[in-house]
Amino acid sequence: MLITKVNTSFLPKVALALVSLWAAATVSAMSNEEIRAETDRIAAQYAAAMAHCQTLQGNDRDICSEDAKGIQRVAQAERDAKLLGDADHNYQVRVARAEADYRVAKERCNEMRGDAIGICKKDAEAAYRKAQQDAQVKRVEAPPATSTDQPLTPIAPARSEIPLANPGR
Repeated sequence: MLITKVNTSFLPKVALALVSLWAAATVSAMSNEEIRAETDRIAAQYAAAMAHCQTLQGNDRDICSEDAKGIQRVAQAERDAKLLGDADHNYQVRVARAEADYRVAKERCNEMRGDAIGICKKDAEAAYRKAQQDAQVKRVEAPPATSTDQPLTPIAPARSEIPLANPGR
């Protein structure tokens, strides 16, 4: 039985290639018709929401309007993320959600009276800052969709390839 040393230095490259192929396959390339249909759907949804908001009065109308605008911005960011599918666009979706929630929360604060308005707005701003930080953390943690970079840490050689310090003992 002949035992030979197997060279495993190609395994990280193969794994990177497989991950890159999988990432490329999961990103759906939308055709121009699909992009147009998605854009039209977003516009129709926004128009319907704004029409509903026009039936309301006072601060309820303002809240509804900010909510409709936020939904539109998030839907557009999601469309772009689906189209391009990279970590930066997923970050943009998270930021759009955070901004939409923040704007609606600020409008809801206007219903309050006295010191409660300031407290409410500070709470809304704190929640917004936390959502932005969370989005940034997820952006940093997210692996790039297709990367040709080398691993940050070198892969340790196989135990049999490590030279002995003192082979005579």
